[in-house]
Amino acid sequence: MIPALIIWLCKKYIAPKINRKNLAHKAVSLKGTLLLILFIGSTSTLFAQQSKFNIKRNGSVIGQMSFSQKEEGENIFLKITSKVNTRFVFKIDVETEDISHFRGGKLITSGVNRLVNGNTKEAKKTNWINDYYEIQSGNKVSKLKQSINYNMMLLYSKEPVNIPNIYSDNFQCFLPIKKSGAHQYRIDLPDGNYNDYHFENGVCKLVVVHHSLYTIRMERV
Repeated sequence: MIPALIIWLCKKYIAPKINRKNLAHKAVSLKGTLLLILFIGSTSTLFAQQSKFNIKRNGSVIGQMSFSQKEEGENIFLKITSKVNTRFVFKIDVETEDISHFRGGKLITSGVNRLVNGNTKEAKKTNWINDYYEIQSGNKVSKLKQSINYNMMLLYSKEPVNIPNIYSDNFQCFLPIKKSGAHQYRIDLPDGNYNDYHFENGVCKLVVVHHSLYTIRMERV
């Protein structure tokens, strides 16, 4: 998701530049299941619900994010695409595409893909196989046996009422979510940063990404 990606960009590009360190970059080929390929190739007319967000830094729009959701029987398909063009120490162009498929309230598959300055970054996938999840990040594969019923993509369409933990498809682990006010929630991230989510009528209207070096606002339009 875009808030996690923005934090990832800071760690990869901003902080190392400030510390004057050199980074080695690798372009990793994306692999996907047939379901993911078909879903990524779907047109916007496929979805029953759509919403758009402006991504702002220091009051200026630096990109847009689009969220789409379709329900077919017990299946829910989610898709998030975003484009960000900004300059920290140097110009950064980012495109992301995240997808999820839930069936009967359980996550079946999800994928996190990103393109940074024309380079494909390692894909992250979570797939339900028999009685466990196969977690893949680039060439690394692990297992997770805990059921996933709510992930961070669902935050854009469903307020997390009475949900204590939420699965991050990007960090590939469960994160605690805390109520911080009326229809407001906070998620503390593994890297020490945090995001605030604001809801109205059960729908996310604003996300504020808090980082030690910047603040990003994602406002629904």
